[in-house]
Amino acid sequence: MIERIKKLILAEDLTPASFADTIGIQRSSISHILNGRNNPSLDFVMKTLQQFPTVNPDWLILGKGEVYRSTENPVNKVVKERTIFDAPPVEAPEPPQEKKSEHIIIQDVKDVKPERFVDKVFIFYSDHTWDEFKKA
Repeated sequence: MIERIKKLILAEDLTPASFADTIGIQRSSISHILNGRNNPSLDFVMKTLQQFPTVNPDWLILGKGEVYRSTENPVNKVVKERTIFDAPPVEAPEPPQEKKSEHIIIQDVKDVKPERFVDKVFIFYSDHTWDEFKKA
């Protein structure tokens, strides 16, 4: 199965890392599988088949048949006959035009704060004493 996974990665023109990202597994997991350290799990096979629905499950799991499912599938023919897209497309109504805003936009917004002034001054001396001066 490892060789078939490698063949699928090449056929889809992906790197092992991008293949792992596509099917939603960790990159280290695909590395372990491709190097033979781990065998592919059922979850791995299911995620692969979900992300690549054209891949033949018999080929991936058992090595029988072609890589991709045939395009002539009776189920697909029935679905193609019953399509909702056979009817002419309905034109969407045009979106409403933007109304001009009557709100005035202020370009320069300044922070409105009261004016600051010195209220107290402390002086600390090297002998660990201090003086406090207040505005008279």
